[in-house]
Amino acid sequence: MPKKEEVLSILNDLLRMDDVLACMLAKKGLGGIVPEGVKVRDVNLWNLVKSTTNEIFPIIDKFFIYKIDRLYFELGEYTIIFAPVSQTFSLLVIIPSLANMGLIDVEVENSKRKIKGIIERKDDSSGNF
Repeated sequence: MPKKEEVLSILNDLLRMDDVLACMLAKKGLGGIVPEGVKVRDVNLWNLVKSTTNEIFPIIDKFFIYKIDRLYFELGEYTIIFAPVSQTFSLLVIIPSLANMGLIDVEVENSKRKIKGIIERKDDSSGNF
């Protein structure tokens, strides 16, 4: 299975959770992998988040040597979680502000580890992003 398809499968699993409204694997320089079925009611917010994800990477770069684990942005009824996978990729998850953060953190960490394993895999047959 190509790497992109594997990552998309992980993102789809994450999106199946009730409290995950949207997620993506953001790539430095814009772009990334976005599953279908986003549940964010405010489409303008989702479009804004997707179009500005590149602006978070300078912060990730500065703190990466200190093993940055998560960045949280609270925006009214939403919380946006950035979980850096590498200096080039970050898992982005949008949840309701009142969601069970403990459960979400565990699922974000599990997804991040799986994605990191896929990204770091060196086999040529699995394709690139």
